[in-house]
Amino acid sequence: MALPLPAFVAKRRADWDALQSLLARQRAGDLRLEELRTLDTLYRRAAADLAHTQTFYPGTDAHRFLNQLCGQAYAAIYQPPRERWPAVRAFFQRDFPRTLRRERGFVGASAALFFLGLLLGALVVLWEPRGAELLVPPGVRQYVAHGRMWTDDILSVAPPNSVASGIATNNLTVTIVTFAMGLTFGLGTLYMLVNNGVHIGAVGALCIREGMARGFFDFISAHGPVELSIIVIAGGAGLMVGQALIDPGELPRGQALALRGREAVKLVLGCAPFLALIGVVEGYVSPGSLFPTWVKAGLGLCLGALFWGYLLRAGRTEADVTAVLPADSAS
Repeated sequence: MALPLPAFVAKRRADWDALQSLLARQRAGDLRLEELRTLDTLYRRAAADLAHTQTFYPGTDAHRFLNQLCGQAYAAIYQPPRERWPAVRAFFQRDFPRTLRRERGFVGASAALFFLGLLLGALVVLWEPRGAELLVPPGVRQYVAHGRMWTDDILSVAPPNSVASGIATNNLTVTIVTFAMGLTFGLGTLYMLVNNGVHIGAVGALCIREGMARGFFDFISAHGPVELSIIVIAGGAGLMVGQALIDPGELPRGQALALRGREAVKLVLGCAPFLALIGVVEGYVSPGSLFPTWVKAGLGLCLGALFWGYLLRAGRTEADVTAVLPADSAS
């Protein structure tokens, strides 16, 4: 014999509320792996309750509530897999550029740290000649001492495709390490940014001091704008991770790290195809004298402008545009 409806609702309501709570967390992306089994169990119980109400309490509020609850749970548990390429396209059209704009404060702080290192490295070598012995690798110093660029022999040692592959791999390693070092409460990322800046600044200053500024500019002009931008973006992602560990706010530190880390990973993943592209440029265009300096510089400026134009404009909605307009313009 069926219970009276109020007694049935009172007996089963706790499970329904728990299922609603798990579904809300699943939609927010906060559901832990071990809670998936609980979600499935509660859904099956709710489905049985729905069958019970359909038999004994049809047309009641309880029947309609369970029908809606089970529909939501079924859609959450058995949702069809997303198509891979549309998901990738949506990521690059919207998610990646929007995330970068939303986290522009961290990217800006990363850029400031990198340029601080760049300035320090350049000043040390320009003011103190012996500073190059500490900051510039011996192989580079040896080439510069003979009035040659250390990049002159790259294509004679390996074909361009091998050079491009090796450069892309190295750039990816630097990007991932710069990001991952954020787990040291951001200190490792800070070191990577300043250290990379010091190294590049010192090498550039040594070339300028020895009358090889044109050769240095000739090499870095094609790939430099995008490559250095990616290092800065990876640094911003690492600083996001460090900030989540230092100041998790009202969330537990692990949950804050998971939430902020997910956003930071978007920045690193979004840079991956651009790293591959710039590796090709650095392997085929930057070294040697096949392309004149003005072509390399023009290519570098165009690639840099396209890269940042994409990051600053892609995925913008009408609300984004209205938000940055002055009050008089918006009205």
